[in-house]
Amino acid sequence: METGRPIVAIVGRPNVGKSSLFNRIAGNSHAVVHDTPGVTRDRNYADVEWEDRSFTIVDTGGLDIDPGDQLIDNVQSQVNAALAEASLVLFVVDARTGIMPHDMAVVDKLRASDKPIFLVVNKVDNDRFRNEAAEFYALGLAEPLWTSCVQNDGIRELLDRVVETLPETDETAHDAPATVKIAIVGRPNVGKSSLINSLLGEERLIVDERPGTTRDAVNIRIVHDNIPFEVVDTAGMRRKSAINDELESATVQRAIHSIRQSDIAVLVLDATQDVAQQDKAIAHFIQRQGKASVLVINKWDLIDKDNTTHPTFMHAIDAQLPQLGYVPRVFASALSGQRVTQILTTALEVYREYCTHIPTPALNELLTELRNAHPPPRVKSARPALKYITQVETKPPTFLIFGRNVHRVQQPYESYLVNSIRKEFGFHGTPIRIFYRRS
Repeated sequence: METGRPIVAIVGRPNVGKSSLFNRIAGNSHAVVHDTPGVTRDRNYADVEWEDRSFTIVDTGGLDIDPGDQLIDNVQSQVNAALAEASLVLFVVDARTGIMPHDMAVVDKLRASDKPIFLVVNKVDNDRFRNEAAEFYALGLAEPLWTSCVQNDGIRELLDRVVETLPETDETAHDAPATVKIAIVGRPNVGKSSLINSLLGEERLIVDERPGTTRDAVNIRIVHDNIPFEVVDTAGMRRKSAINDELESATVQRAIHSIRQSDIAVLVLDATQDVAQQDKAIAHFIQRQGKASVLVINKWDLIDKDNTTHPTFMHAIDAQLPQLGYVPRVFASALSGQRVTQILTTALEVYREYCTHIPTPALNELLTELRNAHPPPRVKSARPALKYITQVETKPPTFLIFGRNVHRVQQPYESYLVNSIRKEFGFHGTPIRIFYRRS
Protein backbone atom coordinates (compact mmCIF):
# COMPACT_ATOMS: atom_id res chain seq x y z
CA MET A 1 0.00 0.00 0.00
CA GLU A 2 1.33 3.42 -0.98
CA THR A 3 1.45 5.76 2.01
CA GLY A 4 3.96 8.15 3.54
CA ARG A 5 2.31 8.06 6.95
CA PRO A 6 3.39 5.79 9.81
CA ILE A 7 1.07 2.79 10.17
CA VAL A 8 -0.63 1.69 13.39
CA ALA A 9 -1.90 -1.91 13.29
CA ILE A 10 -4.77 -3.14 15.47
CA VAL A 11 -4.37 -6.84 16.30
CA GLY A 12 -5.82 -9.35 18.74
CA ARG A 13 -7.85 -12.52 18.86
CA PRO A 14 -11.34 -12.56 17.29
CA ASN A 15 -14.20 -10.54 18.74
CA VAL A 16 -12.33 -8.34 21.22
CA GLY A 17 -13.55 -5.13 19.55
CA LYS A 18 -10.81 -4.37 17.04
CA SER A 19 -13.17 -3.06 14.37
CA SER A 20 -15.08 -0.99 16.94
CA LEU A 21 -11.79 0.60 18.00
CA PHE A 22 -10.87 1.14 14.34
CA ASN A 23 -14.16 2.95 13.74
CA ARG A 24 -13.71 5.15 16.81
CA ILE A 25 -10.20 6.15 15.74
CA ALA A 26 -11.08 6.55 12.05
CA GLY A 27 -13.99 8.78 13.01
CA ASN A 28 -16.74 6.96 11.10
CA SER A 29 -18.06 3.49 10.34
CA HIS A 30 -15.32 2.24 8.03
CA ALA A 31 -15.52 -1.36 9.23
CA VAL A 32 -18.47 -3.70 9.66
CA VAL A 33 -18.96 -4.53 13.34
CA HIS A 34 -20.89 -7.64 14.35
CA ASP A 35 -20.94 -10.16 17.19
CA THR A 36 -19.95 -12.96 14.82
CA PRO A 37 -16.21 -13.73 15.29
CA GLY A 38 -14.05 -13.24 12.23
CA VAL A 39 -16.06 -10.55 10.48
CA THR A 40 -12.88 -8.66 9.52
CA ARG A 41 -10.80 -10.69 7.10
CA ASP A 42 -8.83 -8.32 4.88
CA ARG A 43 -6.69 -5.45 6.09
CA ASN A 44 -8.69 -2.23 6.20
CA TYR A 45 -6.96 1.16 6.19
CA ALA A 46 -7.99 4.69 7.12
CA ASP A 47 -6.02 7.93 7.45
CA VAL A 48 -6.20 9.71 10.80
CA GLU A 49 -5.38 13.29 11.79
CA TRP A 50 -4.79 13.87 15.51
CA GLU A 51 -3.14 16.85 17.23
CA ASP A 52 -1.55 18.05 13.97
CA ARG A 53 -0.12 14.58 13.32
CA SER A 54 -1.07 12.13 10.59
CA PHE A 55 -0.95 8.34 10.59
CA THR A 56 -2.73 5.40 8.99
CA ILE A 57 -4.72 2.95 11.11
CA VAL A 58 -5.15 -0.63 9.88
CA ASP A 59 -7.78 -3.09 11.09
CA THR A 60 -6.90 -6.79 10.86
CA GLY A 61 -8.63 -10.12 11.19
CA GLY A 62 -8.58 -11.94 14.51
CA LEU A 63 -5.26 -13.64 15.28
CA ASP A 64 -5.76 -17.39 15.56
CA ILE A 65 -2.41 -18.99 16.26
CA ASP A 66 -3.49 -22.49 15.16
CA PRO A 67 -5.81 -21.98 12.19
CA GLY A 68 -7.75 -25.03 11.12
CA ASP A 69 -9.16 -23.64 7.90
CA GLN A 70 -7.48 -22.36 4.72
CA LEU A 71 -9.55 -19.17 4.86
CA ILE A 72 -8.50 -18.52 8.48
CA ASP A 73 -4.91 -19.22 7.45
CA ASN A 74 -5.25 -16.49 4.83
CA VAL A 75 -6.53 -14.11 7.52
CA GLN A 76 -3.38 -14.74 9.55
CA SER A 77 -1.26 -13.95 6.50
CA GLN A 78 -3.00 -10.59 6.26
CA VAL A 79 -2.27 -9.91 9.94
CA ASN A 80 1.39 -10.82 9.45
CA ALA A 81 1.60 -8.42 6.50
CA ALA A 82 0.09 -5.62 8.60
CA LEU A 83 2.59 -6.29 11.39
CA ALA A 84 5.47 -6.18 8.93
CA GLU A 85 4.57 -2.65 7.74
CA ALA A 86 3.44 -1.23 11.11
CA SER A 87 5.34 1.38 13.10
CA LEU A 88 3.27 0.64 16.22
CA VAL A 89 0.90 -2.16 17.30
CA LEU A 90 -2.29 -1.86 19.34
CA PHE A 91 -2.85 -5.26 20.96
CA VAL A 92 -6.54 -5.39 21.92
CA VAL A 93 -7.89 -7.69 24.65
CA ASP A 94 -11.34 -8.11 26.18
CA ALA A 95 -11.87 -6.93 29.78
CA ARG A 96 -14.99 -9.09 30.09
CA THR A 97 -13.33 -12.41 29.30
CA GLY A 98 -10.00 -11.75 30.98
CA ILE A 99 -6.78 -13.30 29.72
CA MET A 100 -7.40 -16.20 27.36
CA PRO A 101 -4.81 -18.77 26.24
CA HIS A 102 -4.76 -17.19 22.78
CA ASP A 103 -3.81 -13.83 24.31
CA MET A 104 -0.62 -15.30 25.76
CA ALA A 105 0.27 -16.86 22.41
CA VAL A 106 -0.44 -13.62 20.56
CA VAL A 107 1.83 -11.69 22.96
CA ASP A 108 4.71 -14.02 22.12
CA LYS A 109 4.08 -13.50 18.41
CA LEU A 110 3.97 -9.71 18.82
CA ARG A 111 7.17 -9.58 20.85
CA ALA A 112 8.91 -11.37 18.00
CA SER A 113 7.93 -8.49 15.70
CA ASP A 114 10.15 -6.12 17.72
CA LYS A 115 7.62 -3.29 17.31
CA PRO A 116 6.32 -0.90 20.01
CA ILE A 117 3.21 -2.55 21.51
CA PHE A 118 0.34 -0.84 23.34
CA LEU A 119 -1.87 -3.12 25.41
CA VAL A 120 -5.46 -1.90 24.92
CA VAL A 121 -7.95 -3.41 27.37
CA ASN A 122 -11.27 -2.88 25.63
CA LYS A 123 -14.89 -3.18 26.81
CA VAL A 124 -14.10 -1.53 30.16
CA ASP A 125 -17.66 -0.25 30.37
CA ASN A 126 -17.78 0.28 34.16
CA ASP A 127 -15.53 0.35 37.25
CA ARG A 128 -16.11 -3.34 37.96
CA PHE A 129 -14.46 -4.34 34.71
CA ARG A 130 -11.61 -1.90 35.35
CA ASN A 131 -10.90 -3.46 38.75
CA GLU A 132 -11.08 -6.98 37.40
CA ALA A 133 -8.88 -6.12 34.43
CA ALA A 134 -5.79 -5.79 36.63
CA GLU A 135 -4.92 -9.36 35.63
CA PHE A 136 -3.74 -8.07 32.24
CA TYR A 137 -0.54 -6.85 33.88
CA ALA A 138 0.42 -10.53 33.78
CA LEU A 139 0.95 -10.25 30.03
CA GLY A 140 4.19 -8.43 30.80
CA LEU A 141 3.57 -5.46 28.53
CA ALA A 142 3.58 -1.75 29.33
CA GLU A 143 0.86 -0.05 31.40
CA PRO A 144 -2.55 -1.11 29.99
CA LEU A 145 -4.69 1.52 28.30
CA TRP A 146 -8.38 1.16 29.27
CA THR A 147 -11.00 1.80 26.58
CA SER A 148 -14.71 1.42 26.03
CA CYS A 149 -15.63 1.80 22.37
CA VAL A 150 -19.32 1.67 23.28
CA GLN A 151 -18.98 4.68 25.59
CA ASN A 152 -16.10 6.30 23.66
CA ASP A 153 -13.98 6.27 26.83
CA GLY A 154 -10.20 6.27 26.73
CA ILE A 155 -9.96 6.89 22.97
CA ARG A 156 -8.52 10.41 23.25
CA GLU A 157 -5.91 9.25 25.78
CA LEU A 158 -4.98 6.36 23.49
CA LEU A 159 -4.55 8.66 20.50
CA ASP A 160 -2.40 11.05 22.54
CA ARG A 161 -0.09 8.16 23.42
CA VAL A 162 -0.01 6.96 19.81
CA VAL A 163 1.12 10.29 18.32
CA GLU A 164 3.70 10.74 21.11
CA THR A 165 5.27 7.40 20.19
CA LEU A 166 5.13 7.47 16.38
CA PRO A 167 8.20 8.61 14.43
CA GLU A 168 8.22 12.13 13.02
CA THR A 169 7.22 12.47 9.36
CA ASP A 170 7.34 15.22 6.77
CA GLU A 171 3.74 16.48 6.78
CA THR A 172 4.32 18.47 3.57
CA ALA A 173 4.64 15.17 1.70
CA HIS A 174 0.86 14.81 1.86
CA ASP A 175 0.24 17.70 -0.58
CA ALA A 176 -0.45 15.25 -3.41
CA PRO A 177 -2.86 15.25 -6.36
CA ALA A 178 -6.50 14.60 -5.56
CA THR A 179 -7.20 10.91 -5.06
CA VAL A 180 -9.62 9.20 -7.44
CA LYS A 181 -11.98 6.98 -5.45
CA ILE A 182 -13.07 3.76 -7.15
CA ALA A 183 -15.58 1.23 -5.77
CA ILE A 184 -15.19 -2.31 -7.15
CA VAL A 185 -18.69 -3.79 -7.03
CA GLY A 186 -20.64 -6.77 -8.29
CA ARG A 187 -22.28 -10.03 -7.34
CA PRO A 188 -20.44 -12.52 -5.09
CA ASN A 189 -17.59 -14.52 -6.59
CA VAL A 190 -17.15 -12.60 -9.85
CA GLY A 191 -13.47 -11.98 -8.99
CA LYS A 192 -13.41 -8.49 -7.47
CA SER A 193 -10.68 -9.24 -4.91
CA SER A 194 -8.66 -11.25 -7.44
CA LEU A 195 -8.66 -8.27 -9.80
CA ILE A 196 -7.30 -5.98 -7.08
CA ASN A 197 -4.63 -8.51 -6.13
CA SER A 198 -3.62 -8.67 -9.79
CA LEU A 199 -3.43 -4.88 -9.92
CA LEU A 200 -1.20 -4.82 -6.86
CA GLY A 201 0.91 -7.80 -7.85
CA GLU A 202 0.45 -9.33 -4.39
CA GLU A 203 -2.09 -11.31 -2.38
CA ARG A 204 -3.30 -8.16 -0.66
CA LEU A 205 -6.91 -9.40 -0.38
CA ILE A 206 -8.15 -12.81 0.69
CA VAL A 207 -9.48 -14.87 -2.19
CA ASP A 208 -11.49 -18.04 -1.64
CA GLU A 209 -13.80 -20.05 -3.87
CA ARG A 210 -16.60 -19.73 -1.32
CA PRO A 211 -18.87 -16.76 -2.06
CA GLY A 212 -18.89 -13.99 0.54
CA THR A 213 -15.19 -14.09 1.47
CA THR A 214 -15.03 -10.29 1.39
CA ARG A 215 -17.27 -9.02 4.18
CA ASP A 216 -16.11 -5.46 4.56
CA ALA A 217 -15.40 -2.59 2.22
CA VAL A 218 -11.59 -2.57 2.11
CA ASN A 219 -9.72 0.56 1.02
CA ILE A 220 -6.45 0.14 -0.89
CA ARG A 221 -4.16 2.90 -2.17
CA ILE A 222 -2.64 2.50 -5.63
CA VAL A 223 -0.59 4.96 -7.67
CA HIS A 224 -1.01 4.56 -11.45
CA ASP A 225 0.52 6.96 -14.00
CA ASN A 226 1.47 9.22 -11.07
CA ILE A 227 -2.21 9.53 -10.09
CA PRO A 228 -3.25 8.27 -6.62
CA PHE A 229 -6.26 5.97 -6.55
CA GLU A 230 -8.20 4.71 -3.56
CA VAL A 231 -9.71 1.40 -4.62
CA VAL A 232 -12.46 -0.05 -2.43
CA ASP A 233 -13.06 -3.79 -2.59
CA THR A 234 -16.66 -4.44 -1.54
CA ALA A 235 -18.66 -7.45 -0.46
CA GLY A 236 -20.64 -9.26 -3.14
CA MET A 237 -24.09 -7.73 -3.48
CA ARG A 238 -26.88 -10.29 -3.60
CA ARG A 239 -30.50 -9.39 -4.14
CA LYS A 240 -32.32 -8.38 -0.97
CA SER A 241 -34.58 -11.46 -0.92
CA ALA A 242 -31.53 -13.74 -0.84
CA ILE A 243 -30.01 -12.07 2.23
CA ASN A 244 -31.02 -14.00 5.30
CA ASP A 245 -28.76 -12.74 8.07
CA GLU A 246 -27.94 -9.44 9.72
CA LEU A 247 -24.19 -9.66 9.01
CA GLU A 248 -24.60 -9.97 5.25
CA SER A 249 -27.13 -7.15 5.28
CA ALA A 250 -24.54 -4.93 7.01
CA THR A 251 -21.83 -5.78 4.48
CA VAL A 252 -24.13 -5.03 1.54
CA GLN A 253 -25.01 -1.68 3.12
CA ARG A 254 -21.28 -0.93 3.31
CA ALA A 255 -20.96 -1.75 -0.39
CA ILE A 256 -23.85 0.63 -1.16
CA HIS A 257 -22.19 3.32 0.98
CA SER A 258 -18.93 2.78 -0.92
CA ILE A 259 -20.67 3.41 -4.25
CA ARG A 260 -22.18 6.62 -2.90
CA GLN A 261 -18.79 7.83 -1.64
CA SER A 262 -16.90 6.90 -4.82
CA ASP A 263 -16.05 8.91 -7.91
CA ILE A 264 -16.22 5.86 -10.15
CA ALA A 265 -17.99 2.52 -9.74
CA VAL A 266 -16.35 -0.43 -11.47
CA LEU A 267 -19.02 -3.08 -12.04
CA VAL A 268 -17.46 -6.52 -12.43
CA LEU A 269 -19.26 -9.17 -14.48
CA ASP A 270 -18.35 -12.85 -14.89
CA ALA A 271 -17.72 -13.69 -18.54
CA THR A 272 -18.64 -17.33 -17.91
CA GLN A 273 -22.14 -16.44 -16.70
CA ASP A 274 -25.09 -14.65 -18.23
CA VAL A 275 -25.88 -11.14 -17.00
CA ALA A 276 -28.12 -11.70 -13.97
CA GLN A 277 -30.98 -9.66 -12.63
CA GLN A 278 -28.77 -8.55 -9.74
CA ASP A 279 -26.15 -7.21 -12.20
CA LYS A 280 -28.94 -5.11 -13.72
CA ALA A 281 -30.04 -3.90 -10.29
CA ILE A 282 -26.49 -2.82 -9.36
CA ALA A 283 -26.08 -1.07 -12.73
CA HIS A 284 -29.36 0.76 -12.18
CA PHE A 285 -28.27 1.85 -8.69
CA ILE A 286 -24.94 3.18 -10.04
CA GLN A 287 -26.77 5.15 -12.72
CA ARG A 288 -29.32 6.57 -10.26
CA GLN A 289 -26.52 7.70 -7.95
CA GLY A 290 -25.00 9.71 -10.80
CA LYS A 291 -21.67 7.87 -10.64
CA ALA A 292 -19.23 7.51 -13.48
CA SER A 293 -18.58 3.86 -14.19
CA VAL A 294 -16.56 1.21 -15.99
CA LEU A 295 -17.73 -2.29 -16.84
CA VAL A 296 -15.16 -5.04 -16.34
CA ILE A 297 -15.88 -8.43 -17.86
CA ASN A 298 -13.63 -10.71 -15.80
CA LYS A 299 -12.54 -14.32 -16.53
CA TRP A 300 -12.25 -13.49 -20.23
CA ASP A 301 -9.43 -16.06 -20.48
CA LEU A 302 -11.95 -18.84 -19.82
CA ILE A 303 -13.99 -18.07 -22.95
CA ASP A 304 -13.39 -19.94 -26.23
CA LYS A 305 -13.12 -17.21 -28.84
CA ASP A 306 -13.48 -16.65 -32.56
CA ASN A 307 -14.05 -13.55 -34.68
CA THR A 308 -17.62 -13.16 -33.46
CA THR A 309 -17.06 -13.62 -29.72
CA HIS A 310 -16.26 -10.01 -28.77
CA PRO A 311 -19.06 -8.33 -30.79
CA THR A 312 -21.52 -10.94 -29.51
CA PHE A 313 -20.63 -10.07 -25.91
CA MET A 314 -20.85 -6.33 -26.64
CA HIS A 315 -24.28 -6.74 -28.19
CA ALA A 316 -25.50 -8.83 -25.23
CA ILE A 317 -24.29 -6.24 -22.72
CA ASP A 318 -25.97 -3.44 -24.69
CA ALA A 319 -29.23 -5.39 -24.65
CA GLN A 320 -29.12 -6.43 -21.00
CA LEU A 321 -27.61 -3.28 -19.43
CA PRO A 322 -29.02 -0.46 -21.57
CA GLN A 323 -28.80 2.00 -18.67
CA LEU A 324 -24.97 1.78 -18.93
CA GLY A 325 -24.78 1.96 -22.71
CA TYR A 326 -22.40 4.94 -22.47
CA VAL A 327 -19.96 3.06 -20.21
CA PRO A 328 -16.62 1.69 -21.50
CA ARG A 329 -15.96 -2.05 -21.17
CA VAL A 330 -12.71 -3.77 -20.26
CA PHE A 331 -12.41 -7.49 -21.00
CA ALA A 332 -9.91 -8.71 -18.42
CA SER A 333 -8.57 -11.72 -16.55
CA ALA A 334 -7.50 -11.48 -12.92
CA LEU A 335 -5.86 -14.92 -13.25
CA SER A 336 -3.60 -14.08 -16.18
CA GLY A 337 -3.39 -10.33 -15.58
CA GLN A 338 -4.76 -9.64 -19.07
CA ARG A 339 -5.81 -5.96 -19.39
CA VAL A 340 -5.99 -5.53 -15.62
CA THR A 341 -4.01 -2.27 -15.60
CA GLN A 342 -6.35 -1.08 -18.36
CA ILE A 343 -9.04 -0.84 -15.66
CA LEU A 344 -7.22 2.04 -13.95
CA THR A 345 -6.29 3.67 -17.25
CA THR A 346 -9.92 3.60 -18.36
CA ALA A 347 -11.14 4.75 -14.94
CA LEU A 348 -8.81 7.78 -15.13
CA GLU A 349 -10.11 8.67 -18.61
CA VAL A 350 -13.68 8.41 -17.34
CA TYR A 351 -12.88 10.49 -14.24
CA ARG A 352 -11.57 13.32 -16.41
CA GLU A 353 -14.81 13.24 -18.40
CA TYR A 354 -16.73 13.21 -15.10
CA CYS A 355 -15.01 16.46 -14.11
CA THR A 356 -15.33 18.21 -17.48
CA HIS A 357 -17.03 21.63 -17.68
CA ILE A 358 -18.23 22.86 -21.09
CA PRO A 359 -18.23 26.63 -21.80
CA THR A 360 -21.70 28.13 -22.07
CA PRO A 361 -21.26 29.58 -25.60
CA ALA A 362 -20.37 26.14 -27.00
CA LEU A 363 -23.41 24.62 -25.31
CA ASN A 364 -25.78 27.23 -26.70
CA GLU A 365 -24.36 26.87 -30.20
CA LEU A 366 -25.16 23.16 -29.98
CA LEU A 367 -28.64 23.81 -28.55
CA THR A 368 -29.44 26.13 -31.45
CA GLU A 369 -28.39 23.45 -33.97
CA LEU A 370 -30.44 20.75 -32.22
CA ARG A 371 -33.50 22.97 -31.85
CA ASN A 372 -33.41 23.97 -35.53
CA ALA A 373 -32.87 20.40 -36.74
CA HIS A 374 -35.50 18.81 -34.49
CA PRO A 375 -37.72 21.15 -32.44
CA PRO A 376 -39.32 19.64 -29.32
CA PRO A 377 -42.65 18.04 -30.27
CA ARG A 378 -45.90 19.66 -29.24
CA VAL A 379 -47.63 18.36 -26.14
CA LYS A 380 -51.33 19.28 -25.82
CA SER A 381 -50.97 21.98 -28.49
CA ALA A 382 -48.06 23.65 -26.70
CA ARG A 383 -44.48 23.29 -27.93
CA PRO A 384 -41.56 23.66 -25.47
CA ALA A 385 -39.27 26.56 -26.41
CA LEU A 386 -35.68 25.90 -25.30
CA LYS A 387 -33.86 29.24 -25.14
CA TYR A 388 -30.64 28.83 -23.16
CA ILE A 389 -28.43 26.10 -21.66
CA THR A 390 -25.58 26.19 -19.15
CA GLN A 391 -23.62 23.60 -17.20
CA VAL A 392 -24.18 24.07 -13.48
CA GLU A 393 -22.24 21.12 -12.01
CA THR A 394 -19.68 18.41 -12.67
CA LYS A 395 -19.46 14.95 -11.08
CA PRO A 396 -21.88 14.21 -12.69
CA PRO A 397 -22.13 16.76 -15.52
CA THR A 398 -25.40 18.60 -14.91
CA PHE A 399 -27.08 21.06 -17.27
CA LEU A 400 -29.83 23.62 -16.80
CA ILE A 401 -32.07 24.62 -19.73
CA PHE A 402 -34.21 27.78 -19.60
CA GLY A 403 -37.31 28.30 -21.74
CA ARG A 404 -41.11 28.26 -22.04
CA ASN A 405 -43.26 25.19 -21.45
CA VAL A 406 -40.10 23.29 -20.42
CA HIS A 407 -42.22 21.05 -18.18
CA ARG A 408 -43.61 19.55 -21.40
CA VAL A 409 -40.24 18.20 -22.62
CA GLN A 410 -40.72 14.44 -23.04
CA GLN A 411 -38.18 11.70 -22.27
CA PRO A 412 -37.42 10.82 -25.93
CA TYR A 413 -36.46 14.43 -26.66
CA GLU A 414 -34.32 14.62 -23.52
CA SER A 415 -32.54 11.46 -24.66
CA TYR A 416 -31.93 13.21 -27.99
CA LEU A 417 -30.37 16.14 -26.12
CA VAL A 418 -28.21 13.89 -23.93
CA ASN A 419 -26.97 11.77 -26.85
CA SER A 420 -26.15 14.91 -28.84
CA ILE A 421 -24.19 16.38 -25.92
CA ARG A 422 -22.22 13.12 -25.70
CA LYS A 423 -21.54 13.10 -29.44
CA GLU A 424 -20.27 16.67 -29.36
CA PHE A 425 -18.41 16.82 -26.03
CA GLY A 426 -17.70 13.24 -24.92
CA PHE A 427 -18.64 12.44 -21.31
CA HIS A 428 -17.67 8.83 -21.95
CA GLY A 429 -18.58 6.67 -18.95
CA THR A 430 -20.47 9.33 -17.02
CA PRO A 431 -24.21 9.97 -16.67
CA ILE A 432 -25.58 13.32 -17.82
CA ARG A 433 -28.36 15.11 -15.98
CA ILE A 434 -30.61 17.83 -17.41
CA PHE A 435 -32.91 20.10 -15.42
CA TYR A 436 -35.27 22.79 -16.69
CA ARG A 437 -36.35 26.22 -15.52
CA ARG A 438 -39.09 28.44 -16.86
CA SER A 439 -38.02 31.82 -18.19
